[in-house]
Amino acid sequence: MPYTETHKNKTREKILDSSFRLFAIKGFEGVTIDDLMSNCGLTRGGFYAHFTSKAELYREALKFRACSTKLAGLKPEGTTNKQWLSLLLNTYLSLEHVRGERSLTCPLAFLATDINMQDNAIKAAYADVYYGMNTAIMEYASSYCDCDEQDILSVTAMMIGAVAIARTLQSQDSIESLLEACRREVGVKLGGI
Repeated sequence: MPYTETHKNKTREKILDSSFRLFAIKGFEGVTIDDLMSNCGLTRGGFYAHFTSKAELYREALKFRACSTKLAGLKPEGTTNKQWLSLLLNTYLSLEHVRGERSLTCPLAFLATDINMQDNAIKAAYADVYYGMNTAIMEYASSYCDCDEQDILSVTAMMIGAVAIARTLQSQDSIESLLEACRREVGVKLGGI
């Protein structure tokens, strides 16, 4: 009896989630299809029921994770755009995010050092996620402060860069200082949040 569509979708999501975590830790070249499938408790044969190549999985895992972040989520009712953006900023520039806690791993920061070595389709998917982040922040910020596209580009570059760099630092004091400095500067650009 064939699997149901629901089962197939759950299996695909399991593969995407598990694979993103491995790609974030080891990079594209650091894992094999066998590693990816073993990590989520499935066989290599199951891979080809969902993906045609490791590159396709990488691209889809990047997009899947982006759709799972807080920024992609809905703003809670009764929360102003300024409050929501402040909460998102505090969450993004947190130790928990740098440590890669499950719900906080932004693909833009976690794959920043790996993406340049990928094919054009993967780079395009990464760029789409980046532009989506800029658009979302611009929509929230422009409702309460006078900011332009250049402000938002500098904000997102600072946020992504801070997390990517913080992930390489060994000293917790250095990590905290970097995150605090970035939080302060980004807050100024986003209307004093």
